[in-house]
Amino acid sequence: MFPRSRRFRLDRFCRLLMPLLVVSAVLPWQRSAVAADAESSLPGAPMLLPQDTLAYIRIADVQDIREGFGRTSMGRMMQDPQMKPFVSDVYGVLDESFQEISAVIGVELGELLNIPQGQVALALVPQLMPEPDPDQEVRDDEDDESEEAIKRRLAQKRRQQNGFAFVLIVDAKDNIETINRLLEKFETQLAKDRLIRRDATIDGTKLVRWLPPRVGRPPVEYFVRDGAMAIGVGQDTAGSVLKRWVKEDTSPSFANNNDFTSVLSRSVGAEDTMPQLTFFVDPYHIVERIIKANGGAAALAWPLIEQLGISKIRGIGGSTFQGGEFFDDISHLHIVIDTPRDGFFGVLRPSTGDTVPPAWVPADATSYMTVHWDFPQTLENLGKILDKFNGEGSVDRFMEEPLQKRTGISLQNEILPLSTGRMVSVRWLEPPMRINSQINCFGFEVDDRDQATEVFDRLVKRFPNAMKPVVIAGTMTYDLNRNRNQKMPEGLRRPEPTLFQLGNWIVFCDSQAFIQRMVQTNAGVLPGLDGEPEYGLVSGELGGKLDGEQPFMISYVRGSDYFRQMFELTKNPSTRQFLRRVGEDNVLARKFVELLERDELPEFSQFEKYFGAGGMFAYDEPGGIHIGTFTLKPLE
Repeated sequence: MFPRSRRFRLDRFCRLLMPLLVVSAVLPWQRSAVAADAESSLPGAPMLLPQDTLAYIRIADVQDIREGFGRTSMGRMMQDPQMKPFVSDVYGVLDESFQEISAVIGVELGELLNIPQGQVALALVPQLMPEPDPDQEVRDDEDDESEEAIKRRLAQKRRQQNGFAFVLIVDAKDNIETINRLLEKFETQLAKDRLIRRDATIDGTKLVRWLPPRVGRPPVEYFVRDGAMAIGVGQDTAGSVLKRWVKEDTSPSFANNNDFTSVLSRSVGAEDTMPQLTFFVDPYHIVERIIKANGGAAALAWPLIEQLGISKIRGIGGSTFQGGEFFDDISHLHIVIDTPRDGFFGVLRPSTGDTVPPAWVPADATSYMTVHWDFPQTLENLGKILDKFNGEGSVDRFMEEPLQKRTGISLQNEILPLSTGRMVSVRWLEPPMRINSQINCFGFEVDDRDQATEVFDRLVKRFPNAMKPVVIAGTMTYDLNRNRNQKMPEGLRRPEPTLFQLGNWIVFCDSQAFIQRMVQTNAGVLPGLDGEPEYGLVSGELGGKLDGEQPFMISYVRGSDYFRQMFELTKNPSTRQFLRRVGEDNVLARKFVELLERDELPEFSQFEKYFGAGGMFAYDEPGGIHIGTFTLKPLE
């Protein structure tokens, strides 16, 4: 679109955009007095979008979400007097890096970030067939009746009928002049690219449409009204928004979409934690359009896939809130699934049970998660799906028989009957801090300890060379590392994959140092997570959020550990050396290293006070699956 000498790469712009949004949330361009008091006439985006909108994300008020971020742990840390110089310098680097883009679009970084003052929404909608214009060129093969030309035209029509269009709505209020300047630059370039301009007036508002030179390609549409802008790529995108705004179009809107309202009703919190951001995706209809647009074997198989119940997933959506009095952030994710849950969704068989951390989980664990699942029912329903494609007995041929041949152990007769269906995942950051300091540990609970020991011993005898016996804290474990003598790069932890039995648990862990802590915790030598005060707080809040529902998954996260790792890594000489090497080809990386060396970060212990623990839960209900996450304010 831009002349080659002034062209900037979109991927580079996207890499810049995310950190810019984070920094902009807490730097001191707060809502102006005029903007704060301005009442927008812009309706909520769901009332402006078509009923069959396929995907949508909306920020209700950008100023509110910025101010909310400023009250979060991250926002408060970035405003700490010891951190402010570094944050300001980071923004300076981003501003400097943005100059190349500013020269093209005619808007400075600060102006760009200040554009949104209220609602912002982005939507994916079905593409409508474009209407040809007399000034557009017609394909030169329209009269060609050869088989190849006919196939080409049919493929193009199929793509148009099943394509996607996009709409962006931004409430800029008093900053609409910045948008007007951007649009002027945009229009100049579109005219240079030979696009055809067409204007229409709807209720006193000018709707601008730019048509591509050739028939069949989507137009660009936009309008500005009452301090807001809508721009779309596709036929009747921005135009549809404007017609709904002025009530010229009274057809059902996205707000009348039952799947969307069902998801949203399950994602709204208490009055003081109303969502600041909401989103929705209709995966079934998106996939359907992609498959039909591309044709081929996938399109032929689509009817069979539909028979397996893929259409039962009616929507995925949720919401987020940040900056509350008691919660740093709260998020909801809801998946609407029609009943009965069979076909593809027959494999989703969560169950319920004990969620208290096992006795072997240490108090200093970075995260803990437990999941309950009905594995026998999942395998049975998976077999029904595989049988449709591969004939009867698919599970036996593809899973049971290969496993028995390889290990001498039966999946259906020995492993699954032994399992209680409970799994546990634990993470820990192993000192000293390195890029791969995070260790992973997975535990699988068994019903019969003695029978599990017998099966485990048979496995060890089957693979004596692959399972090296190692005694850790008086417990027999089996080292699975085949590359024990391989030299590790400087600054990286050597993973130590190890399998062992600890009471009623079969455990896999990639750190023998953590295994020692687990065994000592199980023996009562070290404190366990169940007695940790922060875990108790999170567990109590989980009970309140569940509101009587029985979870199939809960988790606990000590968020400060991850920030500690990041802080310590930035001080590590090997990390800086790595960034210097990257900086040879990446300006941002080079400038970031220069910042770290100029503005030495304080010790993380000075910022730990800003971070609280968090949790996650998930429960199954007749109409779908609900997942929630939250982070608590830190203990004072």
